[in-house]
Amino acid sequence: MRKFLRPGEFHASRRPVMTETLVGSCVTVCLYNAKEGFGAMNHFLRDRPKNESDPQIGTYGTSATRQIVKAMLKIDAEPRHYRAGIFGGAAVLKTANTDGGIGQANVAAALEVLKAAGIRVVRQEVGGSRGRRVRFNTQTGEIECRFAGDIPRKKTPQRTE
Repeated sequence: MRKFLRPGEFHASRRPVMTETLVGSCVTVCLYNAKEGFGAMNHFLRDRPKNESDPQIGTYGTSATRQIVKAMLKIDAEPRHYRAGIFGGAAVLKTANTDGGIGQANVAAALEVLKAAGIRVVRQEVGGSRGRRVRFNTQTGEIECRFAGDIPRKKTPQRTE
């Protein structure tokens, strides 16, 4: 099964899925259970809501990342079994006031939640000025990340271990 995540969406399941998304200043977190072979992915736009009661869980890094962590820990409650990858957080807008602040804050929000949950981040491809296309095989933990518009590499995708 294949699933393309749009901004504000997330997917978490024991079933094998090839999840994919495209991020710029947005961030995606790929969470993989290395012991059991399942995973989750999100795609969020901003670091945190102004009001914690905001119902749009998937929009914000703190709530979207907590959501996939919570869903995965319901299946296997041991944080040491998980590995995370963080992608995106670029400064893609070319304006005089752009300093990459949105992307940097998004990455920081994901790192904060993962650290609090005791989940190790094993891969980060963040920052810069270009968007990224990310494909994550939730069964094997393989992640392919390339800059948007680049021709796919003939290289074996990296695992999240």
